[in-house]
Formats: sequence, structure tokens, C-alpha cells
Amino acid sequence: MNVLLDQLHSARRDGELSDIAWHFAELLSRLDPDAGSSVLLAGALVSERTVAGDVCLRLADEAGRRLLTGAAGEGFKAPALAEWRESLKQSRSVGLPGEYRPLILEPDGRLYLYRYWDWENRLGRDLLARAALPDLALDETALAQALDRIFPGQQGTTAQRVAAALAVIRPFTVITGGPGTGKTTTVARVLALLQELVGFEAGQMALAAPTGKAAARLREVLAHAAGLPELKGVRFPTETTTVHRLLGIRATDGVPRRHADNPLTCKVLVVDEVSMIDLGLMVKLLDAVPAQTRLILVGDRNQLASVEAGSVLDDICAGSEGLPGELAARIGRLTGIDLPAVRQPAPLSGSVAVLDESWRYASDSGIGRLSEAVKAGDTEKVLRLLEEPAPVDATLKRCASEADLAELLKDQALPHYTRNLSLAAGGAQAGEVLDGFHSLRILCAHRDGWTGVSGVNRLVELQLADAGLIQPGTPWYPGRPVMILANDYALGLFNGDVGVALVDPDRPGQIAVFFPMPDGRFRAIWPGRLPPHETVFAMTVHKSQGSEFDRTVLVLPERRSPVLSRELLYTALSRAISTVVIWGSREILADAVSQRARRASGLTHRLSASAPTE
Repeated sequence: MNVLLDQLHSARRDGELSDIAWHFAELLSRLDPDAGSSVLLAGALVSERTVAGDVCLRLADEAGRRLLTGAAGEGFKAPALAEWRESLKQSRSVGLPGEYRPLILEPDGRLYLYRYWDWENRLGRDLLARAALPDLALDETALAQALDRIFPGQQGTTAQRVAAALAVIRPFTVITGGPGTGKTTTVARVLALLQELVGFEAGQMALAAPTGKAAARLREVLAHAAGLPELKGVRFPTETTTVHRLLGIRATDGVPRRHADNPLTCKVLVVDEVSMIDLGLMVKLLDAVPAQTRLILVGDRNQLASVEAGSVLDDICAGSEGLPGELAARIGRLTGIDLPAVRQPAPLSGSVAVLDESWRYASDSGIGRLSEAVKAGDTEKVLRLLEEPAPVDATLKRCASEADLAELLKDQALPHYTRNLSLAAGGAQAGEVLDGFHSLRILCAHRDGWTGVSGVNRLVELQLADAGLIQPGTPWYPGRPVMILANDYALGLFNGDVGVALVDPDRPGQIAVFFPMPDGRFRAIWPGRLPPHETVFAMTVHKSQGSEFDRTVLVLPERRSPVLSRELLYTALSRAISTVVIWGSREILADAVSQRARRASGLTHRLSASAPTE
């Protein structure tokens, strides 16, 4: 066996390298027996980075470094950059952009697995083409008057009016902003404008989100917006769906039924929580959206990126803010707002609208100020805000051991769960029980360990058993909250959906799990039919995206972790409506604030004015 493969195998055994990364390096050695160690190393690293969420490997970041040191602490040193690039160019397994090889090397030293290079290149071309489409030709007087009607008096912020005007006239728009900035309400006003001025009907509009939870939340917010006086009489779409269901993606092989040759038929497509959409899914989505369809992407670019590879929303927004001169003048005429033009607009300038004023948090809100400090990476301010006596809506509780965690759960969470289980045992409706769980949610950075989801869920069930609320060892009991972990298209259940176990009124004495439906009703499913699932007194921060909770608890791990980042903290904080409590240590919290979750990608570069597109 190649010496390098031996070392990679040792790294795999020590847990430093995934199985898939090692097997890919081994495949390269068979495809190209002459491949040197530097090629196999690059293949293993780019495969490993992709598993971790990066789209590519920046050779400059690794060149000359000692890598995969393992338990012995030895490892080996990566080649110098120039030498490394030259050896890759000589390999038959490595191609230049546009060639069909296992690995693709960009001129600037970004190395890709072919599939991810192809996805990124296709997405870049698609977005540039959409941004270059002509604006909608509308009577400016009619549009200005319509904007005044749907933003009467002091309703809406300046940024919301600008975003609404952009989304009406531009063929492709991104609306990004933090919690409570009015993203979805702005979308509701855009849909009303498109109905009034363009004649689109509710049935010609499609609403989607990455998860069932996020889709349901989108429907709820739009239903609430329909009650605003200025939107009375507007008919909004009544159905929301997941992106997977919208595209008809097959569970067996991931192939979508909707694609370029069988595209979506809607005239307007709104996609919410776009930060959760990975590179591959975004490519499939845009492949199925015709150029003439108005596309509106909505999300918070500062949240955690998708579980799979890519940080698509953040990459699109980076460097694309501001308006070109002619567009700034037109939006200014429509809104009556004096808008500065950017001197050197990027191709997507004019397609990105930023909402930066939160309506959820007051100016003196601890959660609001804490979120801004976390985004800015201001560790000192974060700690100061959490330790000052007021406000009390954001606090830090010391949690250094499993005993500390058990005490905090018993004191601050068990009374809440006791009420929920009492409701369930008393025959309460599924909606009431689920609302109880949504009023308090424990979030964790990790899945495993005593500070992870599994450890917290185990402790909660032990305490419930000690209190006599559930029978020890009984997997199903009234009030058990359940999260789905894998899509089941036949049942219509999707990863992240949350339900609750209750006695089935149609089968006395039998337990069923009740899940909310898009129309607000609930449906019961026998536990034995469920796809992979788990108890969900606690969930990961990733799984919480698309949800809001009145009170949020964030459990930090007991030691430093590469998973911890300011993006994870910000995402957890932004789930809270009224209060947030962090359980952990000052040191771990400070480390998380100082660490950014940046993913290697070339999408922003492809969307820049100077980037060639293959």
C-alpha cells in the first residue's frame, strides 16, 4: 500500500479522517497509479472538507502545514503551494474548469470534487442570468401609489419599502434580515402588489421552505398578515410546502420530478429560510424555476449554514448589497426615499435587500443587544450583557458538570414539562400540548454527550420517571414530544417535523403520534409506522431553525468544540421571543463568540464582476 495511504488509514483509525475521505483517496490511487502523495492527500482533504460542509479546498490554507497529526502527534507536512498545484496539474485525475475529471483545480488554487464544482458553476451562471434580466415595466405612479396604500402612515420601515419595491420590479430578489425585521410581512405586501399591479392570482404563486416546520411557520405568518387592514381582501396562497415536495424529489435516489425539462408552472416563487438550503438542493431548485418566474429568496444570512455543503445565502449576499445608480434613482422615485448608489456595483447589486430594524426586540432588549454583540464578535460586550443585573431576558447560568445540568433541569425545565405531560394525560388537544412544548425549548450544540441532545433528553426522562409522570423504560407515553429524522414521502413526514404522542381518541388505550398539517389540523400516525425519530425535549440548534420559542435555553458543551461558533450562538438566540438562558461557562461562551463558521466556497467569486464563468 502507498505510504501516504497508510498514513491516511491511520488518520481514519484515529478518527481524524472519515471513511469516505479515505476511500476516495484509495480510489484516486487506483484511477491513477502514478499519482503522487500530494495528489492523494489533496483528494482526501477535499473529500473530508466537503463532508464538513465546505464546497472546496483552498490549497493555500493547507500548504506547508503539518496535517493529520493523529494520536502519535507526528503526521506529515503538506507540500508548498506552488509544488502542490504543479503536481495536481500533472495528474490524470485532476482537470481544469470545464473538464470532466474526479477533481477540478481552479486557477486561484481552489480544489473541488467534480460534482461540487459543477453545482457551484451552474448556480453562479443561473443567478447571474436572472440578475441580468430586464426589470418589470410598470407605471411608476401606479406602483408608488400602491406602495403608499400597503405601507400606510408609519407602517413598515424604510428598508421594507425599498425591499418591496425591488421585489416587485426585479425578476430575482433576495430579502435578508434578522429575527423580527419583517421579512415575511414584507413578502406578504409584495404578493399583494403583484396581484394588484401585474394580475397574478394566488393560485399562480408558490410558497416553500426547506423543512415542514419552516413551511408551516411561513403559512402562519402570511395568515396573520392577511388580517392587516391594508391587506384586507388580498387572497394569499393557502398552501406552503417543503422544497423537496415542491420539486418532487424521490426518496430513493434524490432525483427531482421537476427540472429544466419539466419545470414548475408558478408565476411567483417565494422560498423562506434559505440559509438552510445547501448547494446541491439550490441547484436542483433553480433548475426547475423558469427564467420568467419571479423568484424571491428570504432568510437570515447570519444564521447557521445548511447541514450539507455550502453557505449559499451568505455567499449570494456577500458584496451584493446596495443599488446601481439608475435603479437607486428609480426606487427613490417610487418610495420617496433618497437612496445612495454604489460606485462599483456587483452583478447582483440591486437584487439583495437588507432589513436591519427589528420589531421583535425593543431597543433595550437584552436578547436584541446580545444578538448584535455576538454577530459583531464582541466577546467582552457579550459577557458584560449576560452578567449585568438588568435586563433579565438574557442570562448566563454556570453549568460545569452533569450534576449542575440535572439541577438546572429540575429547577427550570421540569415544572414546565410536568404541566405539558399533565395536559396530555388529561386529554388535551395536540395543538395545546405542542404549544406548551414550543413555549420552552432546550437547544444543544451537539447530539451526543451529557451536554448534547441525547444526554439532555435522557436526563429529562429520568426526572419525569422519578416524579412518577412516566413509567421507567416505557418508550411511548402521552406527552412524549417526537422529532422526525428522515423524510418519508409516503407518509408526508419530513426531517425536522415535530409531533406529540397522545392517546388516540379513535382507538381507546392506544398511543398515536399527532403531527400538525399545513391547514392547521392534526393527523394521527401509529408509532410503528414512523420513519427514524427521537424524543425531543431538547434539539440541536441546527434543527431549531425555522422555529420560534417563547423561552429558549442553550446548553453549551463542557469543552471547546469546532461546532461552536458565533453563527451557532446567533441562531440559538434568534429562536427566542421573550427570554434566553445560556447554561455553560464563560470560557466556552467566549471561545464560541470568537470563532466564525466560515465555509470554503467560490460562489461569491463567481458572482463578482471579474469572475469568468465556464
